[in-house]
Amino acid sequence: MSKIEFWRSHAIVKIAIVVAIEVSSSVAQAQDAKPKILITPALTEAHTIIGMQYFVVGTLAKACEATLNKPETYTKEIQNIWLAQNKKFIDALTRYQTALFADIAAREGKEKLAAEKSRYRQIIIAQGSMMADQFMSRGEKPVQCAKAEHGFSIGYFDITPQFPLYAEAMTLVQATAD
Repeated sequence: MSKIEFWRSHAIVKIAIVVAIEVSSSVAQAQDAKPKILITPALTEAHTIIGMQYFVVGTLAKACEATLNKPETYTKEIQNIWLAQNKKFIDALTRYQTALFADIAAREGKEKLAAEKSRYRQIIIAQGSMMADQFMSRGEKPVQCAKAEHGFSIGYFDITPQFPLYAEAMTLVQATAD
């Protein structure tokens, strides 16, 4: 299975089905009075993909910390580097998530919002863990950790034009631009 097929089968399809059930197409106002952001299943899907990629990076770094003889700060350092290198995507995720959660709260109330936030976290953890586990299962742990470390250093896990769902991530950036 190619990288694109993997992402599409495991991330997009499952997430789109789960998220689209709850999130109807509507317009939400972000709390800081910025321009309205359109809430759609496709943008919610892109938002979730970005969140999962961040989770995968942190999960791999944590799984390899001891194997690579790294300090306890290694995972946080890798995550911070990833956040800096993917800032426009994280900014888009943050703006969209603010609008999405405001929309859910306005339409369905605080209890439904709390349930949606919990479900979002569960999706990120389940799908992200599965992707990290799949990466680690491709070989012996020391070998896979060395590959992950190399990947971190060259931006392999960054959201770039080589990222299988780059177009979807860029759509979210464009939809949430000031």
